[in-house]
Amino acid sequence: MDLPRVLILSTVRGKAAEIAKNIGGKNISNQDDIEYYLWDINNKYYTSQVLLCATENPDINISTEGVEALLVHHDPQADNADKNLDQWSSVILSLSKADVLLLICNFISNMDLKEKIITWCINKKFELVELQQLDSIENLECDSEDNKYGIERIIEALHAHMWPNMVLKGKSANAGETESDVNQVEKQFENIQLTQNTSEHLHMESVLDGLMGGEDADFGELFGQLMAMKEHAASLPTNERRVAAEQLVTAFWKAMGGDPSEIDD
Repeated sequence: MDLPRVLILSTVRGKAAEIAKNIGGKNISNQDDIEYYLWDINNKYYTSQVLLCATENPDINISTEGVEALLVHHDPQADNADKNLDQWSSVILSLSKADVLLLICNFISNMDLKEKIITWCINKKFELVELQQLDSIENLECDSEDNKYGIERIIEALHAHMWPNMVLKGKSANAGETESDVNQVEKQFENIQLTQNTSEHLHMESVLDGLMGGEDADFGELFGQLMAMKEHAASLPTNERRVAAEQLVTAFWKAMGGDPSEIDD
């Protein structure tokens, strides 16, 4: 089946398949210690089909062809945790250029251990996704800001990816036809530093105004451009992502003709 793939690995027995099912995948076959799930993506922007490949056996030969996202589930608090994760090092290295890289863990209460895991993620360019969160005031504030975690965050990250077979809603063409526009956006945004600098804010708004072409801009093109900007922001260090997100939302809103006062708060 010639579909883009998500590879789901786990150092814990049964967890890879569980994540595939929770994402929404439907099991279609089991071969050589790999379980295959078909995932139909149907959100407000586009539709797509993706093959989820789940395994917990690091000794088998895993093909990385067509893999666009790597999800690694790990228990850092287990005995021999480092050794368990190192067993997947060759696969992780071979997919280091994948567009979506997520390390999935249960909630880590030990701050020293959490710092160690975060350092691993930074070095490997992974995003840490915790499956649960502690009910604290800080986390309640995060929830109020619509910051997702667990399976919801995994799905959100995968939905933000530009799948090669995606079909934008309201437009019959697939994502390939907007590739040149996306590349244009990426090239222009590579030179923008996402900081609190007002001049950079104005530069971003200028780029958006030029690319969006005014009120008659096609929604599919706008979505493709927004995806490119999101991917650029995702490449930033964790501590810069919130600033980047705020600037992208503000610039995009202004470029669409929205009233800046409505989002200043």
